[in-house]
Amino acid sequence: MASAFYGDPSRSMLGVAVTGTNGKTTTTHWIAELLSLTGTRAAVLGTVGCVFEGRHFDLPALTTPDAISLQTVFADLRAAGAEAFAVEASSIGLEQGRMKGTHFDTAVFTNLTRDHLDYHKTMEAYGDAKTILFAWPDLKHAVVNADDPFAATMTDVALSQGVDVWAVGTQPITLAAQHVMTADNIRADRTGTAFTLHFEGRSRDLCIPQVGFFNVTNLMEAMAVLMAKGVEFEALLPLVSTLTPPPGRMQLVVKEGVPMGVVDYSHTPDALEKALESLRPVAEARGGRLWVVFGCGGDRDTGKRPVMGEIACRLADNVVVTSDNPRTESPEKILKDILQGAPSASCIEDRRSAIVEAFSQAQPADVILVAGKGHEDYQDVMGVKYPFSDVEVVREVFNDLRVRYFRSQEK
Repeated sequence: MASAFYGDPSRSMLGVAVTGTNGKTTTTHWIAELLSLTGTRAAVLGTVGCVFEGRHFDLPALTTPDAISLQTVFADLRAAGAEAFAVEASSIGLEQGRMKGTHFDTAVFTNLTRDHLDYHKTMEAYGDAKTILFAWPDLKHAVVNADDPFAATMTDVALSQGVDVWAVGTQPITLAAQHVMTADNIRADRTGTAFTLHFEGRSRDLCIPQVGFFNVTNLMEAMAVLMAKGVEFEALLPLVSTLTPPPGRMQLVVKEGVPMGVVDYSHTPDALEKALESLRPVAEARGGRLWVVFGCGGDRDTGKRPVMGEIACRLADNVVVTSDNPRTESPEKILKDILQGAPSASCIEDRRSAIVEAFSQAQPADVILVAGKGHEDYQDVMGVKYPFSDVEVVREVFNDLRVRYFRSQEK
């Protein structure tokens, strides 16, 4: 009804929907960037809001907004001159029908790992919700991350609807996709990720200015969307090095003489694991140790808390467990749950104090991942959102540490 009221605004634009546990924000961001760089005016909608050519449009604070809000912003985007959009499609949003009436040309699947079990109850139900997107009316193209086992299900659903399937991955691909793109020789340096890209007999060495091996897959998915639209493979290659990360997604905060800070939204076991695995070679290249400061949100899946604690202790040299968004839960209870899997971790409930302590104790060559909140500029405690930004706190700590560093150099 909302779509009809506004004159079916999404149908006049190229629509791309991205679903998956992790990687939705970066992938949609890069799809919109590549579209804009190749001459199609594109907007991005999702966890970090709605942005079109630097202008922010009002949206509810949900990964996938309600149907009325979504169609309203599509109408506003159309009026502003948008020719395309890339939107995050959450499993809950798909199951609740928030995107009904929206026209999509292309659907993208990033991965399926543990999250939202407080809502879906089982991984099977969680996966089923995501398959809704790949049976979408009038869908033309599907892009899947073939490294994820659930990609086979997504591919089967899409092929049964006569959809053109593109598969990307970092391993040999056996899916029955019409188009295949792979990457290998993936390696990290201090500020980026290098790799070799393969497509239809062509191989190209590339580098993206973002850390995180998983970002190579996010990039391939974004490129596949553009190539499905008709943009040539070779035309995209020079654009790769110009892409920027969305706020709070493996966001580097770097200054001379202090540890490297990395702020990331990784709030699931898989995301935390991949972030730490990606940062280990960065820490080694600097000759330093790897730290992580993280917590878990309240009123959400409690089972993932000790799992994330175990991952942190296994992959980082130093772990500081702290508060995230406790919402209506007791922060002490959440920390206790995490520590069941992380008995060797330090525990500092106040998040600002935890970040300050980690950076104060670390050496200049160390790398510190501050995980869980990413772009968020608040901390949700008992229904009140208090101003708080991991990025800003890290910058404040940097300024203090730099003063100490330069004073020590003068002595």
